[in-house]
Amino acid sequence: MQEPDQETVKRLIILAIDDAWRGFRASFNELRSEDAVVPGACGEWSVYQVLWHVSAWEELLMDALETPDDGYDYPEPDVDAFNEEVVAEMGDASPREVIERLEATHRRLRDVLAATPASHFLQEHPRRHLIDEWSMLHYEEHGGSDWGVEGG
Repeated sequence: MQEPDQETVKRLIILAIDDAWRGFRASFNELRSEDAVVPGACGEWSVYQVLWHVSAWEELLMDALETPDDGYDYPEPDVDAFNEEVVAEMGDASPREVIERLEATHRRLRDVLAATPASHFLQEHPRRHLIDEWSMLHYEEHGGSDWGVEGG
């Protein structure tokens, strides 16, 4: 059986990202704002803190994909320190601001993915694991139907 060409691989990966995004988005779509600010959805974080965190990782992915490809792996941050920093950065953002940031960031990510060379989507490319881990696998990690809050 013939291996799919690079453009087909890219298209399939983007479709998988879109599918995981829809599942992630649906997982909190019905939550009330008052439930989404309660700590405990993911460790000590509220749902809105998780959403802010996801958008921060999408921003990091865009930076990685827009950095010139010199055949090296993009440097990954210390996960715990990065997470702590971005959730602290959120401050007292309103629920509307969190959702608007999440949606805008994801739209920009889709544009960046569309502009990314197809070679980046191949399994052997140094950036491919970032595409997987900082998008679709991340959505699946945090998009459970039970956010640990009433009605969640």
